[in-house]
Amino acid sequence: MMRAAVAALGGAIAAGLAGVGGLFAQATSRWPIRARPNWAAVGRLSELKEGEPLAASFTFRRTEGWYVETVKREVYVGRDSSGAPVVHSRRCTHLGCQVTWRPQSGTFKCPCHGGTFDKEGGVIAGPPPRGLDRLKSRLSGDVIEVEEA
Repeated sequence: MMRAAVAALGGAIAAGLAGVGGLFAQATSRWPIRARPNWAAVGRLSELKEGEPLAASFTFRRTEGWYVETVKREVYVGRDSSGAPVVHSRRCTHLGCQVTWRPQSGTFKCPCHGGTFDKEGGVIAGPPPRGLDRLKSRLSGDVIEVEEA
């Protein structure tokens, strides 16, 4: 009789915990908590020339649960043929090395494994599996802002 009571109590506790865990998982999958996007200034549109991207960087604080870190992002800011701002990550999509702009050839070059990208960030040569990541940007007056991510 005592074994049956202990087994029943253990089963009830396990079922209760599973139910609470299930409700938590369901709630977080339906309503993810997302902060409003933050924007960081990376340059002025009036300072850019078409086809000549400029290196820029910005920092922001990212919070994940209890962990808070300061993140620094390196980017290239340029203009497309219509004059709109374009912001590319400086990280090579192969292994994450920092690419550099080569004005004489009009390309981005990765020093690690020879990855080469055109001025739009597309792969020309080397091992990168895809083009440079393009970051979400917007204009606020003459100031180019990039979304912190």
